Amino acid sequence: MNPIITGRHGEKRRWKGVPAAAGIALGPAIVYRARQEEPDLRHLTGASDVPGELKRFEDALACVRQDLLHLKAESGGSVRSALAKIFDAQIMIVDDAAIVAEVKRLIERDHIAAENAFGQVVGNAQRSIVRATDPYLREMVNDIQAVKTRIINRLLGVEATLNQPLASPAIVLADNITPADIISLRRDCVLGIVTEGGGQTSHTALLAKSLGIPAVVGVALDVRRVRSGRLVAVDGYSGIVILEPDAATIEFFERKKRRTLAPWPKKYGGLRDLPAETKDRHRLQLMANIDLGAEAPTVLEAGADGVGLFRTEYLFLERGKYPTEKQQRDVYAQTVRALRGRPLVVRTFDLGSDKAIPGHVQETNPALALRGIRLSLRYPNTLSTQLRALLAASARGPIWVMLPMVIGPEELQDAIHHWSAAKAALASRGIRFDRKTPLGIMVETPSAVCMIDELARAADFLSIGSNDLLQYTLAIDRGNSSVSHPSDSWHPALWRQIASVIKAGHRAKKPVSVCGEIATNRMMIPILLGLGIDSLSCHPNSVPVIKSMIRSVRYAELKLAAREFLTLASELDARGFAYDLARRLGIR
Repeated sequence: MNPIITGRHGEKRRWKGVPAAAGIALGPAIVYRARQEEPDLRHLTGASDVPGELKRFEDALACVRQDLLHLKAESGGSVRSALAKIFDAQIMIVDDAAIVAEVKRLIERDHIAAENAFGQVVGNAQRSIVRATDPYLREMVNDIQAVKTRIINRLLGVEATLNQPLASPAIVLADNITPADIISLRRDCVLGIVTEGGGQTSHTALLAKSLGIPAVVGVALDVRRVRSGRLVAVDGYSGIVILEPDAATIEFFERKKRRTLAPWPKKYGGLRDLPAETKDRHRLQLMANIDLGAEAPTVLEAGADGVGLFRTEYLFLERGKYPTEKQQRDVYAQTVRALRGRPLVVRTFDLGSDKAIPGHVQETNPALALRGIRLSLRYPNTLSTQLRALLAASARGPIWVMLPMVIGPEELQDAIHHWSAAKAALASRGIRFDRKTPLGIMVETPSAVCMIDELARAADFLSIGSNDLLQYTLAIDRGNSSVSHPSDSWHPALWRQIASVIKAGHRAKKPVSVCGEIATNRMMIPILLGLGIDSLSCHPNSVPVIKSMIRSVRYAELKLAAREFLTLASELDARGFAYDLARRLGIR
């Protein structure tokens, strides 16, 4: 499978550019067109027109110089020093005596208009360095072009324009955009920037980083063909731009956008390096969920013990196709290295029609369709590629591999066969890897719970995906508000299954974790602790609060409470019991 995201009538909807400034942006497109047409050749009527044309040129230089000085002053704040260098460089071009003298010579000798003379002289300067390989030297070409555009536009009496006013938040699309252009826009309305030109060292990238505006540059997108108002998703981490993303992609991007780690709350500052253990010294792992490798530093900042869920679907979504073995290996290796010895639990692709895979028919009920390990086993080459990449990266640090949506022992045995083959393939190529890398499963279906003893014996670890387990247990669509309700998570059927999975894991001497929403619910965590869960994995922002709570309770008391909790037969009773327990423990 090597699908490409396209829209109706084969229209391309996804592009890969150069990530210029980190961040996620979702919003309507607005197209910025810097008016820089080459002016038609215009001859002066005679020598008598030369003085007036020279004066017109000098006035344009003076106005542009004043504009750049004003923009330099307006930049202000944290970006001032960076922008000052940019505007100073452009002012130097305006003031360049050699350029000015040559332009005046052409006006006087050839009797051509100032815009034609300036275009010729500056064009020659651009061509002399356009083949440079040094990125900073090549950036000089952009400075020259910015000045050229500004002066010629001033001489022609035109302004750079938007195809509609930037009066509300939008993502700016442009063939190229200069720092001066950005400053001149309403910066509070610029959600993101996408340009056809530029690179990571461009002034646009520098300014976007300074202003905290997600930006992708060097995108092979003809912005002239994009209609303003169309929804655009911009990923400044990986350089992905998606035009009119579908609902699943929007949800994915919005979740990722929320994942920026807030500063560690001062009141939890002393806990960062302390273990997640109860007052009576019962220790558990407190892990964090991430969507991409760039989030690994937030895991360390939060004081987590590692990553309990690395959702690898993003590697697919950012490319619109399955990544190569090398691309995956590099991401996994960089991520596990960034964790400095802490474990990285990686979930293999949990893709399916619910994730809107291009080339797949949208199924009537995607939650019950070809997804997760079913899809991976249907396309074994992609599974084998991912397993080889994960094993190869295990030489860089502790990696645990987790299979999603396993429903029984047969699927697990099929996956183990591919796991063994991946090890053999790497060994035959002389590639080092950790032969003891654990292979575990996510328990997300009632069938897996029913077969949990057999699965626990074959798997190296178990992780309860409470979100899907709840959905499949209660036969509800979590995205359908008419059948789904927040209180569903208190249903005794869910909790009895969780308890049985924990017991089966411990009978088989295998660790059990929870990485669904209940792992972040402070009312539910005491129950999970009492049931004997070995690990919790949550959003990095939740780690300090949960660690503080764990260190404030006693495991012995929670065990007794959990035993009583499992006897309850209604959601109302279960929720009431948990809230009473939280009050007794001083948890709010």
